Amino acid sequence: MTATFPLPPKNPMFTENKPPEDPDKLTKIYTIPSGLPGEILDSLCKQCESFEETLEPSVVKGGIVNESARISKTHWIPTDHWISGVMAHIVREANDHLFKFDLTGWSERIQYTVYDGKGSNHGWHEDCAASNYRENVVRKLSISLLLSDPEDYEGGELQLLSARKMTSYRAPKGTAVIFPSPTVHRVRPLKSGIRRSLVGWYGGPGWR
Repeated sequence: MTATFPLPPKNPMFTENKPPEDPDKLTKIYTIPSGLPGEILDSLCKQCESFEETLEPSVVKGGIVNESARISKTHWIPTDHWISGVMAHIVREANDHLFKFDLTGWSERIQYTVYDGKGSNHGWHEDCAASNYRENVVRKLSISLLLSDPEDYEGGELQLLSARKMTSYRAPKGTAVIFPSPTVHRVRPLKSGIRRSLVGWYGGPGWR
């Protein structure tokens, strides 16, 4: 669903990392339908379920818990984990086919995120930021790999604002949405059920 929508107010949590000079690159969204083999998707979900014993409250910029901006729980996955490899392949394919950004690898660890309970959400934000552990690397492409089917939860849509148009996603489990990290987006408040996803940020040298 695509509709004209005004930009939200400037969020103080936004970073000031500058986007590329070509604004057209920031209006692209790449969606890969649920095409992962069932065995791989089942393995992804089973592996992620094993992380739920170590979930922690999600944080925002500065490493703080701020429930006015975000309510969810997360587990961090190393970039050399096999899950990171599967997601890296998806991001590189999207970049080769559409974005053609200068990318070098993950800018951060992969985030397994669980929205559980009415009101769980992640407010409007951008992902633009310098890497916390790789020198001279900034986030350029964000990926959200959905691990829940739409019937598993109500609310919780992923919404992206691009070129002043809002696109909402309630897609089947296994769908990947890849978009430029400066894109303003959110996860709407959950009404019921549990929403699970894998989120990552692929980066490279500063925008030119």
